[in-house]
Formats: sequence, structure tokens, C-alpha cells
Amino acid sequence: MPRTTMFAACLALAALATAGAGAQSVAVYQTTPDLLKALSQGQKLHFSAKAVPVATASLITVDDTQRFQEIDGFGASLTDAAAWLFARKLTLAQTDAAFKLLFSRKDGIALSFLRQPIGSSDLAATVYSYDDLCVQTTTPCTTPAGVNDYNLEHYSLKHDEEYILPQLRQALALNPDLKVILTPWSPPGWMKTSGSMLGSNPDTKQPSSLRPEAYTAFANYLVKTIQGYQAAGVPIYGLTVENEALYTPPTYSGMQMLATEQAVFFADSLGPALAAAHLNPKVMAYDHNWDRPDYPETVLKDPKAYAVTAGTAWHHYGGEPSVMTKNHEEFPEKGQWVTEASGDTDQKGNILAQEATELVAVTRNWAKSYVLWALATDQNNGPHVGGCARCRGLVTIDLTDPLRPAVKPEVDYYVIGQATKFVLPGAVRIASDEPAGTQLKDVAFRNPNGTVVLYTVNNGTASQDLRIGYHGKAVATTIPAGAVATFVWKP
Repeated sequence: MPRTTMFAACLALAALATAGAGAQSVAVYQTTPDLLKALSQGQKLHFSAKAVPVATASLITVDDTQRFQEIDGFGASLTDAAAWLFARKLTLAQTDAAFKLLFSRKDGIALSFLRQPIGSSDLAATVYSYDDLCVQTTTPCTTPAGVNDYNLEHYSLKHDEEYILPQLRQALALNPDLKVILTPWSPPGWMKTSGSMLGSNPDTKQPSSLRPEAYTAFANYLVKTIQGYQAAGVPIYGLTVENEALYTPPTYSGMQMLATEQAVFFADSLGPALAAAHLNPKVMAYDHNWDRPDYPETVLKDPKAYAVTAGTAWHHYGGEPSVMTKNHEEFPEKGQWVTEASGDTDQKGNILAQEATELVAVTRNWAKSYVLWALATDQNNGPHVGGCARCRGLVTIDLTDPLRPAVKPEVDYYVIGQATKFVLPGAVRIASDEPAGTQLKDVAFRNPNGTVVLYTVNNGTASQDLRIGYHGKAVATTIPAGAVATFVWKP
């Protein structure tokens, strides 16, 4: 059976997280590494106060009296490349079906968080910003010295109005609780020292940076983008001001913004611009890897920048998620978000378990979100204008036969789906232990409607017997080798 057909059949079995989770009964959903089970609903289990079978099995005790961070969501990015593929390579019916797979809770996985590029990233059909003063194509242009638009008279969202904003509205219609944050990879080239949207000069490797005299214009550019999106029917939940501010790519949009520069920008330009416009998005510092926790610490230690900042955005390409706990302990009033963690076609081994284990780790270390990278790519991991040629989307739009394009959910889709289909908006992480001496990893949540969700991963090469304890009762089950299982019950 083709995977897409199999997937549709599996989803037909999978009801809402609350359906089938009656009192003391436990709904079970599993994905195995071979995807022969993919969000497949298993036989219901039942809690019992009596001794359960396999009493020697590992025990995970779930305690909903201990509560931690509220969860904002799980998702990816509707890159220009993804939106272009949906708009240009699929029929309307195919796009509608794909969006249901991605955003509907009934027919799909109800993605709840999108990180939306402001202008082009590497995964784009062309290079662009919303205020270009030279002609961009698939190759970035360089604005002549002295040419600028400080009053943003040439600003336009025309590019996004063509297919990105309509698709965001479509996603919101399927999931009104969807949260959207905005992130630029680069300001317009004329705001930068290089005149180009590239992160650095391809020949000299000199990083580009935001010219001090352009700070106010860049802040207003971000404000106009929030206002434009919201006027177009897309509410904006959060904002970061520079993707990977310590990485300056020579082949695609990027910019160096040091921590001290970001603190000044937040305090003196962005904060006042947002206040003047009566906007209050969750401004997130940094938006780069776990290996430089000193960056957000520098921003948050500036009193004026601290007042503007809701917390820190992190990527997974360096360092360990435990730094988020350290940041939380130092700044307990500020949030932690993982905003980019791309799947890669060079990954080896059990990718399902690897990524699911990371989802567990980041949420156990205070992250309010776990966001992979591309929502969709084609069979060649594109289109892209430089940058990542290995990044895998949640779904692949296979154009091998241009007359018969196919939408194929990837393993990343199921990693996220095992969480976001069942963890509802406003859920709170609750306590759950991870059995010592086993390959089991887990994290638990309590939904606003009272249901409890336990997300588990068996990293081992053999099936694992497991008991789940809750309020003095227990239930016994088995998780296949390398599989992810989600358990849902109503107390």
C-alpha cells in the first residue's frame, strides 16, 4: 500500500485527542521507525488499582500536581519555497488536501506554531525583501552606495500577498489556534554595511551588519510587517529580529548582529517603535544555537532590552538543550522557544527516535515550542537560493513526474504529529519520570480540557514493557523498538 494511502487510512482511525479518552481509559497512538504504523491508533488500555501484568516492567509515574511551562506549540516554517510549491506545483485540490494533513486536527496533525520568514531565507524561489531598491532575482543584488529609503516609501507586501498570506489564512481557517512568529534573515540590503542581503561578502568573507543610522528604519520595517500581516488576517504572536545572528552566510540572506548590538536595537529602536504602534508581540532574543548562551544573557542583562524581551529563541545545530534550563533559572520570568531544528537527508539511523528524543529533551528543558524547519520541500530538498541543500521538509512535494505531483509525509511529520495532534493550545507540561537504566524517554502534558498526554520514545533495539502510573493506579503496555507512542486519558 502506498505510504500516502496508508497514512490516510491511519488518520481515519485516529480521532481527536479527547475522543476515546474516557474516564480511566487510555487511548494509544503509535508510530514505528518503518512507518508501517504511522499515528496508528492501538487498542484502548485501562487504569487499574490492582497489580497489573508485567509488574517488573519499567514505571513512568505522571504527576499533574507539578506543573511547569505552558506550551505554545509544535510546527515548522511556511518558507517561500514551500508556499511556492503549494501555489505553483499542486492543484488547488492537492493543496487543500495537504493543508488538511498539516493543520486540521480531524484530518491531520494540527500544527500549532509557524515561524514565518520576513523576506527570503535560503529556502526561497527568489531573493527578496519588502523594500528592495535594486532588482533581485535568484541572485541577490547590491544597492548602490547612498541609495536608501529611510521613510519606507517603497515598502510593499506584494510578494507575500501573491501566495504566502493566502496560505497562512488557509492554515488559520483549519486551526484558529495557530501561532505565527516573524523572523527576518536579513533587512533590505540598503540598510546594511554591504548593501546586499547576503550575510557576508562571498570573496572577502566580510560580514554584513546593520548600519547604526538604519536602526530606526529597520524597527519601523518590522512594525510595518506586523501591521501588514495582521491587516491581511494573520495575527502575529511573536518576533525575532535576526535569524542566526552569529552566522553570516555568503550564499543567501543573513546578517551579523552581535549581542551588544541587539540589546541596543531592542532598547532604543524596536521597543519604542512597537510601543508607538501599540503592538506587543513576544519579542525573542538571539534565535541561534544552544552553544552561545552568553548571547541572550547579554541582551537580558540590559535593563531596557530586558523590558522589551519575552525570552529567548534557540536552534539545535550546536550545544545542548540543558542551556535553556540554565537560562530559565537565571531569568525565570522569560520564556524559552526552540524555533528551528531541521531534519537533514544526511541523518543516519533511527531518525524517528532521534528527533522524538530531542522533542522530549527540549520540552523537559522549559521550551514552549519545538519547531522544525521547512514545512515542505521538493524531491531535491528545494527550491533554494543558496544555503541548505539537505534540509528535509515535514512533507515532500515529489515532482519527479511533473504531471503527477505527490505529497508525501516524512518521518519529521510523525515526530511532530505524535505531539501536536494531542497536545492542545494552552497545555502545561507536568511531571513525569524517565525510568533509569532504560532507553525510554518521555514528557507529559495536561490540556486545558483536563486530558493528560504522555509522549514516549523507546530508543532501544528491543520492545520495552512499560507501566504508566497515575494517581495511584497503573496501566501496562509495550512500546516497540525505536517507536514513539502517545497515551491520552481523561482523569
